[in-house]
Amino acid sequence: MPDYGQLAAEQLPHTVPVVAPPYPPPPWPLPGARLLKVTYETEKDVAIRWLPPSLGRPIPPYAHVIVGHYPESPIGPFSLAVQTLGCRSRFLVRAYSLQAVTDSPTALIALREVWGFPCLLGKVAVEEKGGDVEARVEVAGRTVCVAALRQGAPIDVEVVRFDPYLNLRLVPSIQDGQPPPHVSLAQIDPYYEFKHALRGRAEVRFPRPSEGAPWHLVPFLSPVIAVWTEADTELPFARFVMPY
Repeated sequence: MPDYGQLAAEQLPHTVPVVAPPYPPPPWPLPGARLLKVTYETEKDVAIRWLPPSLGRPIPPYAHVIVGHYPESPIGPFSLAVQTLGCRSRFLVRAYSLQAVTDSPTALIALREVWGFPCLLGKVAVEEKGGDVEARVEVAGRTVCVAALRQGAPIDVEVVRFDPYLNLRLVPSIQDGQPPPHVSLAQIDPYYEFKHALRGRAEVRFPRPSEGAPWHLVPFLSPVIAVWTEADTELPFARFVMPY
């Protein structure tokens, strides 16, 4: 008789490798975060092309570039830039994550596997100067996006809002001709305790378009608003998971 393995399913950790998971499970506390959200109007056809069929586009269509630097986390400091499409889920305002970049290899694994952020590895830099805040997102040596707040002025933190993320969680198929075995949308709704904030003019540009990181596919038509804030926040468990 063969000897069978002893690692039962209920003993499995939250991810692989089972002998030493590379990151802890959620929630992740993220104190002292610095967050830039730049909102701009984009083309109608872009929103329709890239949103899942369960989500509706707003009128006018808009997008966000959300850049966060997290000096403290369970895996050490990291930054994350996300390009989202404004959308409606059952008439509720949400932000659908279309593209993302992080500067930490460990964060890349966790953000993709757990929360469904569509991350690539790159560089994310944020510069504060007077009333201006500028973020630069770089992938494979190309600056694919520059998002900025210009002429910022202090605002009451009570008016600051970050919409919940809706992230695509997709497990690739490893069988020829078969669909992905798991496709869903996860709502990620972090808690925020805002410390102070600035509001100003939004500016977005795409200096070096890239096929591998095509942030330019969501073009900038006109500015809406930009907000810069410092906050204690988190990466929580999903509020809920719904069909694609």
